[in-house]
Amino acid sequence: MRGLQKWGWVLGLLAISGCAKFPDNPGTQGVRRFVIEIRLSGRVKQNYVYFALFNFANDATGQAGPIPVVAPPWGNGFAAGAFTHFMRFDSFQPQGGYGLYRVTPGTNLTVFQYIGAPVVFQPVDTNSTTLRFEFDLTQFIPNPDDARAQQAVQINFIATDRIPIDPTDPTPKFWDALGDSRLPSEINRFLNIQRIDQNRIYRNADTNLEPEGDARDPDLDIIDWRVEVRTL
Repeated sequence: MRGLQKWGWVLGLLAISGCAKFPDNPGTQGVRRFVIEIRLSGRVKQNYVYFALFNFANDATGQAGPIPVVAPPWGNGFAAGAFTHFMRFDSFQPQGGYGLYRVTPGTNLTVFQYIGAPVVFQPVDTNSTTLRFEFDLTQFIPNPDDARAQQAVQINFIATDRIPIDPTDPTPKFWDALGDSRLPSEINRFLNIQRIDQNRIYRNADTNLEPEGDARDPDLDIIDWRVEVRTL
C-alpha cells in the first residue's frame, strides 16, 4: 500500500551514485542550512515511514502548518494542513532511506516531486534511534533570491506504521506527531519559526511540544527533536 506507484509521485530523473552522507565541500550557495534531528523512544524501522514536513509559505503568523492525517478520508495518507516540502524516510527511498520532496501546487497535497537526498544524512541501522539530516534551502527553493526572501517556516514531524490512501479504509493506523497524540486537542500543533534568517537552534526542551509516551509503539514514539538554522 505504501508503494510509490500508488502515491501519484512525480519522480525527477536524478543520477544516483554512492551515499551522499558527509560531503567535503558542501558549498555556499544554499543560502541557509537546516540541521534536523528526530529521536524515537524505540528504533527506526525501515517498514515504517517517518516525515519531517515544512511549510515555506512565508507566513510568520504560523496560522497554518502541517498536521497528521489520522482518520478517513485519508487524503494522501500522512499529512494535511499546509506544507510545501518534506523529507520522507523509509525503505523506498533510493539513498540511505532519506528523500526530499516538493509538493506540486494545485494538487491538494497529493502529487509530489522527488528532489533528491539531503546534502548530509546519518546512516540508519537496526539499532538506530535517531534520524538526522541536513538540507540547504535552495534544494527546496532553487532560486537563491527567492530562498533569501523566506522569513518563516512551520515544521512538523510525523511517524506512522502505514499510509492508507483508500478513503473507505476503516483500519486504524498507529502514529505520532508534535503535540500529545493522545489528546484530540493537540493534533493541530506544529513548530512555528518566525525568523529563519537568524542563526538559531530550536529544541524540544525549549518548547515542550512533544511528550514521551504518547504513542503506543515505541518505534513511532517521537521523544525529542532539534532544529538548527544557520546562514551559509
